[in-house]
Amino acid sequence: MSSKNLALPFVRHITIRGYAQAAPAVRKDAKLQTSVLPNKTFVAAVDNGSPVTRVTIAFKAGSRYEPQTELGLAHVLRSAAGLTTKNASAFMISRKLSQIGASFNASGDREFIYYTLEASQENLQEALVYLNNIVSNQEFRPWELSDNVSRLKFDILSLSPQVRAVDLLHKAAFRRGLGNSLFIAPKKIGKISSESLQHFASTTLTPGRCAVSIVGGSQDTAALVAQALQLPAGGDAQSNASTYFGGELRKEMGGDLAHVALAVPGAPAGSPQSLALAVAAKALGNGPVTKWGADNTPLAKAIGNIGPFAAAGFNVSYSDSGLFGIVLSVPKDEANAALKAASKLLKNPNLSGDAIKAGKNQLKLQVLSEAESGVSLSESLAVQGLYTGSAKSAVDIAKDIDQLSSNDVSQVLASVIKNKVSMGAAGNLAFVPYVDEL
Repeated sequence: MSSKNLALPFVRHITIRGYAQAAPAVRKDAKLQTSVLPNKTFVAAVDNGSPVTRVTIAFKAGSRYEPQTELGLAHVLRSAAGLTTKNASAFMISRKLSQIGASFNASGDREFIYYTLEASQENLQEALVYLNNIVSNQEFRPWELSDNVSRLKFDILSLSPQVRAVDLLHKAAFRRGLGNSLFIAPKKIGKISSESLQHFASTTLTPGRCAVSIVGGSQDTAALVAQALQLPAGGDAQSNASTYFGGELRKEMGGDLAHVALAVPGAPAGSPQSLALAVAAKALGNGPVTKWGADNTPLAKAIGNIGPFAAAGFNVSYSDSGLFGIVLSVPKDEANAALKAASKLLKNPNLSGDAIKAGKNQLKLQVLSEAESGVSLSESLAVQGLYTGSAKSAVDIAKDIDQLSSNDVSQVLASVIKNKVSMGAAGNLAFVPYVDEL
């Protein structure tokens, strides 16, 4: 019996510092505008007539850019968003945003950090002043970083075991770079100095590594936001291309369930192969589509009726690589049989035309649904700009999905499944086979 627990996105885990909430609204005739400023900052805008405007400022400052001697910097950086800067105190930022009904959050993944503001049209200009203060001229005062330790501990303690399994999978697959954890190690909490954080920020939060996107506002407004940022023009953090090694990492946590992520190397973001693998991930399985309903996907059928379980295909793409695979949560006693069945399917997917068609439809629904959320759309536009230097609307991406044939998907699958399988596992691993036993 399958569960829909894994149908929601969990690979890209968000760490949020929030102050308020705002309501969404959309208009259908909105057009996407993009450009690159002389300082190499990418800007994009969709003026959809919404009474609420979302602004995202994104940087290439994810965990892959951390030096190996200072792992955890990216987690501390996004957690410190909203602390005192040279121009505004943490109290003033929080109080003013609250008074005008605005919302701010900072989130991140292995490639990027996102600073996202939501504000009503009439209060946008005032809210942008504080967004600029949050992003520009951060000071990272030691006593405020000390006060922030409890938040970092909460972030670690609140991680789901599925997220831990995927995080371990990246470490096993890439070791360094993309293998760097999204989260600071518990033993490192409180040991990242203000100087180290300031240096990391000064080398990653720079104009050439920045994208500004706005949903519910004009291209001119987006450009003005980018030009108003007071960012250092100094050094530029470097990250070597991540090499896929393959391997496994396991974290014994006890409990009644085993949570396992299996994957082979995927494709870079923005490539046709990445889109094909995203379709294949949906085609493999994404849980039942009705509450308490049966799961008739190839993945659920391969695992069989072994008791309650949750299983989903997944695909993540980065600037130079990616991962394509399966995530499984299963009772510990059933882990051996379930994992071997899932591994067999991953190594020989042999997806039918109907399964691929269903995968295309599900991916299109996800893309179009996420575009209805102003925050998701704003962050997506910024990500596209940092990856490819351009951006596509959700409708255009849906058209690209439509143009993929079953043969396209099958060919890409055939090329990636030849590679070595990596595994990350967390939970009760007493009956979880090792990767070389699959």
